[in-house]
Amino acid sequence: MDSSLTPREREVLNLLRLGMSSRDIATRLGIGLDTARRHSSRVKQKTSVLSVVALPCSDLLDEPDWAARVDLDGLRISEAERRVLRLLCLGYSSKHIGRVLQVSPRTVDKHREHLLRKLQLQSTRQLAAWLASRYAKCGIGKQSGES
Repeated sequence: MDSSLTPREREVLNLLRLGMSSRDIATRLGIGLDTARRHSSRVKQKTSVLSVVALPCSDLLDEPDWAARVDLDGLRISEAERRVLRLLCLGYSSKHIGRVLQVSPRTVDKHREHLLRKLQLQSTRQLAAWLASRYAKCGIGKQSGES
């Protein structure tokens, strides 16, 4: 973990890694929504991730066989959805993912919707946190307290 993070930023980082929204973080910590957003922004800057969505998975997607290791096959996730999932968890926007995969951003959004529905999740942040937890359960990734 980045030693330049303040104790409050470390707390926010751990909550972001759980897939919590800024509103949820504000409620949990008893701070204002704008303050939670500022903390999230500072965490993003200090950890050098593209998006706070990428925080849970920032160290996890380097393995080529990541999908097999987290057993996505039983969830009936298509190959296109796997590619979108990987890029979402790296923090890329739908527009950027569309460029990389040579599809429209709307197609990327549809794949994201399908993933969320299949996994019964509400947000991309939750999706990234879910993937990180799957990694942790099979012993691939770092736990949120490790560096």
